Amino acid sequence: MIVFLCAWLVALAIPSQSPSNISPLEPETAIERPIARGEEHLYQLTLARGEYVHVVVQQRGIDVVVQTRRGDGTAIADIQEEIRPQGQEDVELVADANGTYTLAVRRAIGPHDSGSYVIHIAGRRVATDGDRGIQQARSLRTDASRLESAMKLDEARSTFERALALAERVRGPEDPLLGLVLFDLAGNALERRDDAGAESLYRRAAGIFEKAWGAGHPYAAMTQSRLAVVLQHAGQGPAAEALVRQATEVIEKTLGTDHPWFAVCLTTAATLRNDAGDGQKAKEIDLRALGILERIGDTGSARYAALLNNLGEIYRQDQDYARAEPLHMRALDLTVKLEGPESYHVSNDYGNLSVVARERKDYTRALDYANRALSIREKILGPDHLDMAQLFNNLAIVYRAMGEESRALETHFRALRIYEKAVGPYHRSTLISVGNIARTYAAMGDMPNALAFQRRADAIIETQFALNLAVGSERQKLAFVNNMSERTDRTISLHLREAPGNEEAGRLAALVLLQRKGRVLDAMTDTFAAVRQRVVDPADCALLDELDELNATTTQLARLALNPPGDRRADERARAIRDLETRKERLEAELSEHSVELRAHMRPVTLEGVQAAMPDDGVLVEFAVYRRFDPKAERNAEAYGPPRYAAYVVRKSGPPVGRDLGEVQAIDEMLAALRLALRDPARTDLKERARAVDERVLRPLRASFGNATRVLISPDGGLNLLPFEALVDEHGCYLIEHYAISYLTSGRDLLRMQVPRLSRSDPVIVADPVFGEPASGEKEPSIYFAPIGGTAAEARAIKTLFPEMMLLTGRNASKATLERLQAPRILHIASHGFFVPDDGKDEGAPVLTRRRASVASNTVANPLLRSGLALAGANLTRDGYADGILTALEASGLDLWGTKLVTLSACDTGVGEVRNGEGVYGLRRAFVLAGAETLVMTLWPVSDAVTREPMAAYYAGLRAGLGRGDALREAKLAMLNRPDRRHPFYWASFIMSGEWASLDGKR
Repeated sequence: MIVFLCAWLVALAIPSQSPSNISPLEPETAIERPIARGEEHLYQLTLARGEYVHVVVQQRGIDVVVQTRRGDGTAIADIQEEIRPQGQEDVELVADANGTYTLAVRRAIGPHDSGSYVIHIAGRRVATDGDRGIQQARSLRTDASRLESAMKLDEARSTFERALALAERVRGPEDPLLGLVLFDLAGNALERRDDAGAESLYRRAAGIFEKAWGAGHPYAAMTQSRLAVVLQHAGQGPAAEALVRQATEVIEKTLGTDHPWFAVCLTTAATLRNDAGDGQKAKEIDLRALGILERIGDTGSARYAALLNNLGEIYRQDQDYARAEPLHMRALDLTVKLEGPESYHVSNDYGNLSVVARERKDYTRALDYANRALSIREKILGPDHLDMAQLFNNLAIVYRAMGEESRALETHFRALRIYEKAVGPYHRSTLISVGNIARTYAAMGDMPNALAFQRRADAIIETQFALNLAVGSERQKLAFVNNMSERTDRTISLHLREAPGNEEAGRLAALVLLQRKGRVLDAMTDTFAAVRQRVVDPADCALLDELDELNATTTQLARLALNPPGDRRADERARAIRDLETRKERLEAELSEHSVELRAHMRPVTLEGVQAAMPDDGVLVEFAVYRRFDPKAERNAEAYGPPRYAAYVVRKSGPPVGRDLGEVQAIDEMLAALRLALRDPARTDLKERARAVDERVLRPLRASFGNATRVLISPDGGLNLLPFEALVDEHGCYLIEHYAISYLTSGRDLLRMQVPRLSRSDPVIVADPVFGEPASGEKEPSIYFAPIGGTAAEARAIKTLFPEMMLLTGRNASKATLERLQAPRILHIASHGFFVPDDGKDEGAPVLTRRRASVASNTVANPLLRSGLALAGANLTRDGYADGILTALEASGLDLWGTKLVTLSACDTGVGEVRNGEGVYGLRRAFVLAGAETLVMTLWPVSDAVTREPMAAYYAGLRAGLGRGDALREAKLAMLNRPDRRHPFYWASFIMSGEWASLDGKR
């Protein structure tokens, strides 16, 4: 279990180790002294009963805590209301008897090893009742904090409430002191798991802080960070992350990156990332936070114990038990030392140790730890509290692993009842509980109940998708989707492995694929579309500015990542790339917050809705990469098999038909061999290899096609790079001869196609760019693109058919011109394209070898930076990458929302990095993100002379009114019927993805 830091937020001082000599504090005398870690400076005042003194402690580069004490040494109050290293603490002391009083000044835990302060008396007078009330309020606040540190939460709560009442009576409802007590009381409510109370108190405190000190004050920021924890508990992860991001920026600016509060913000951010399935990022953030606490010596605090626990849980999720268990044991030892053996956090540590023991199959220890955790927590919270549910869930899993399935079900249902009552039916915790019940029923062979609970689990996941994909960057969205992929595997496996003849199981599996494939692409497309649609309102022009900043950041990133490093050191260059990626991610997250209303109006995805949108003569083939799931396996690590291909055939009516096609490795090897044969017109074994792939991939499905003549293919995995038209059936015919084939990211695209998009400008052709030549005497550039003059003839032939087209050639065929376009009806680009695999190997055109070698030597993680188009000036060394190369990442920012057709008449424009469930990361994804309805692209290089033939025929078909899909098929068939062009090398390279209707929308 990952824990959130709820209490222990105040940067408490280190206890005194060697007090300095006591100094008298005299009127009109200011004392400036440095103070180091562990030091305590004492000052004495002689006061008469009823006398009030105001002492000012000015902080100069360091934060201090001032404690007021009576003559007998008993503490009156701890004062640390200005947490910044500058500013002052106002110490107010009222003498309740004649005598000597002491002020103890200590360095708060923080980033500075040394610093100074100035202390002086600001005034003395007779105390008022208000002065006495404020001192009592501060004293009660100090007592309550100590009670809370001892985990006496109810006593602390009542003491905080007394302090709150006093502060409000004396200072009024908007005083900062009242805000501080509200902040403490909210933390107490959060620690008691009273989320509703915590939210109300935090919001009230935030209002006071922002009014008194402004939103840029660290207390205002930390209040927002704590509110994020409440939102996370409510299942609102994206909203919580937005709050934490803002709070962290303020804390960094005001307190620095070596402050405990900065570490607390990081811990919350890491917990949210882990909750969203981004465990790797969570680990990175937690390790950074741990380093901060160790650097400032804060290794004996609950903050540190919580971080040890959280890191242990992340390592456990990675099955790195050798790291996980020691971290959990260290957290347990420290928590027992701080809070005693029966605290809530001790129960949390035992619960985590139980999970580690269970996954190591040490069930005796797992049961022991689980029962210890339950015993402690039940005494604190009662048997039906929300935080009991997770322990019950873990205990049930132990029972199931031990073969006690009935006992496991009973315990799972106990957890589910608590979750349903406490957090509702669609919370992530409820999903885990429901999924475990489905798994247990499946292990027992009870398919009706297994299917019922799997259906319920998938409904919860759909709600979680809507929430987690509403805001955030693309990387964050991908992390969430990847985390949910195992859930998709379970649904498909329940059908194909456990109940292959069950129509309802097949319907559910097909629905899940329709809902989830390509979901991140949809979310990012919606984000860009929402911004472009909203900026028509002058009030929303700031959104356009953010979009411009995102595009500018992307350009900088492309320039830095793709240019040779030059004199820049490798670590500096890597850091600069990371900084730009971080800025890009932040802008994506901020922009995506404005697209929520767009998605809110989108219809839900249903199997019936997709079937209704299908053409009468069509059939949809939805491919998926999945892993078989064994519900009887003891551990998840053992439950999932190797990746396999599955396919679901969806007709206009009737139930979907699902088939398991076999292991991915074996099929991908066949696909790789076929692709090599397709790229070489001299190969004579093409038909043999195409027949073998068809036999494995498509023939098992054809019996379900019925009389369909149009096949809509939604590929996955390596199938994304396969031209299905070139497969050979059992009669020796290419599939293109019998079927019109179009490609979709998901069958869900059929719903999006029903929403019209309006073009905003005439068609545009970009062809025959002048790549440029280095000046004589200059060093030979590491990049070079050979001229492609044949594309000019291609462009002229198309313009003859569409006279209204704007023709951009030579120096006008530039990146800058492309970036200024506004949704042309057609965009045709005839130039060099490229994609460099992550291993640097090049399967593309030989003409680009030198350039590709250069890119490969500077390979970066983002595949959208490793693919692109060469435009005017691409060979020029001076800013060549920025001015002459349009990366796929930059292409995604083009304004093509309303463009009916984008044709990329260049080599390798359809290839890229394949990501299961999300398609190909390269130019094809980029132009979909930019808004194009239909994309025609290539899977391998073909000479511009050969390309000119199908392109001219394609546009002639479009002008004649043929569909965007049928026109391409007719052009291919014409080449296929020529003896010298029959090899698929000549005609199968071009594929069409998206809407297949004519340019005016007719099918």
